[in-house]
Formats: sequence, structure tokens, C-alpha cells
Amino acid sequence: MRHKKVSRRFSRSSSHRIAMMRNLAISLIEHEIIKTTVEKAKELRRFLEPLITKSKSDNLHTRRVVLSKLASKQAVKKLFNDLGPRFVDVNGGYLRIIKAGFRAGDKADVCYVELTKRVEVAENPEEVVNDVEQVEDASKIVSPKTTEDESVAKQETLKKEDTKKEAPKKEATKKEAPKKEAPKKEAPKKEAIKKEATKKEAPKKEVTKKETPKKEVTKKEKPKENWWSRFFK
Repeated sequence: MRHKKVSRRFSRSSSHRIAMMRNLAISLIEHEIIKTTVEKAKELRRFLEPLITKSKSDNLHTRRVVLSKLASKQAVKKLFNDLGPRFVDVNGGYLRIIKAGFRAGDKADVCYVELTKRVEVAENPEEVVNDVEQVEDASKIVSPKTTEDESVAKQETLKKEDTKKEAPKKEATKKEAPKKEAPKKEAPKKEAIKKEATKKEAPKKEVTKKETPKKEVTKKEKPKENWWSRFFK
């Protein structure tokens, strides 16, 4: 019987549970916020908060104890150098669980686990300057390289275009050749002479069946015997 056993098994072996909690703790120390299920978050709080309490007193012994639990030198380094001094004045309650609805696949309770004192990195996005500027009236811009000779040449070309007389287009008088109507020779329609096929009807031979004379069966009438005659034979 499992009386007085509060731990959650998660349908895993003991080594698998320890490895799972260790990975969740390392990722939470690194990113300071993670997303997981509510049950795992509650178990993670029981696993990680004692380690944060030990990180407040920085010495060799506590470092070795925490390293045996986490097995990550980078996580232990951040825990003692950054998180321990941050939570010196706090007595427990280092993690916060924020519920975030249900998971799409199996409808499991999902939540965010974060540190109560979390450093928010303010990102200042760099302003991207576009080298190419769009100008509305590009025709009004006069480049400084244009010389007087070019402007004179432009004016002369404009004058020549104005003085050009539009030559009247001669309408091509197409001589319409009289179309000779070819006299269609009407082929004399030969009246189809329908020859009446004089089919000689072959005289049907009448099959004269000879009637065989039926032989009349003459039954000999026997004289009726008297009923009493059989007793006198």
C-alpha cells in the first residue's frame, strides 16, 4: 500500500523521474520560464526550491550537493552567482505557476512555471534606415550634372517636334478588279430511272400430302355372356 507517499510517479521508473525533474530544473534555471503540465510543475517546485535555498549560502559543500542533483556545471554556476543573491531576502516561494488552458492533443492541464523575481531583458530594436528614399515627384528633381548645352539641345528637339507637319496619308486606292463570274455549267440532271424489278414469282409447289386411308379397326363384338352361364360350364 502507498500510504503517506505524496510523490507523483508519472508512469515512469525512479531513474526516469529523476532525469525528467533534472532536465526541467536545468531548463528553468537557464530560461527562467518554461511551459509544462500542472502536475510536472508542482513536482518541479518540490525539487527545485530546496536547491535555490541552498544556493543562498555559497560554499564548496553546498555547490557539491547541488551539482549532484543537477549534474550541470553551467546551471550550478548561474544558480549560485545569480539566483542565490537574488532570493536572499525571500523565504521560500521562488516559483510561480500560471495555468494556460489545456493541451490540444490529450486535453492535459498546461501551465507556465517562472521565477517570482525574473529579469526581463529589454530589447531595443535597431532602427533600420532605408538607403533608397522614395520621392513623389521625381520629374521635378534636376540633377546638378546637367549643363547648359544639354538644356539647349532639349529645347531644339522640342521645337523640331512642334514644327513637324503631319503628312497627309494617301489613301491607297485599291483598284477593285471586277470579279469574273465563272458560268457554272449546270450538269443535266439525269432523272434516275427506276427500273421496276420484275421479279418472277416462282410458282409455289403445293405440297399435296397424300392422305393415307385410315384402316378401320373392326372390333369383333363378343356375345355377351350371361351371368349365370359361367356356373354351368
